[in-house]
Amino acid sequence: MGDRLDAELQALKGVVPAAPGGLEQAVWRRIEAVRESRRLAPVMVPVRAACVLAALGAGMAGGGLAAATSARDAHEISAFSVDAYLAPSSLLGGHR
Repeated sequence: MGDRLDAELQALKGVVPAAPGGLEQAVWRRIEAVRESRRLAPVMVPVRAACVLAALGAGMAGGGLAAATSARDAHEISAFSVDAYLAPSSLLGGHR
């Protein structure tokens, strides 16, 4: 196995050029682009935090309204009832 691998690596060494032109410059350009994007990231932290808080507030408001409307109507809850109020089949089918 080792001899075959060595032979294949020697054959590959002759095919691939030692230093592809422009590869190093392309790598350094990409590294600089990543560094630049990381420099700008702290500026966006307040915007991201505001978006998270807005989503959390909207979810709490919507959930509170849904809970308030479902709590308004008193329904019998039984494990063996045919039409359980909060069963997925009742909620998806629109039977309230």
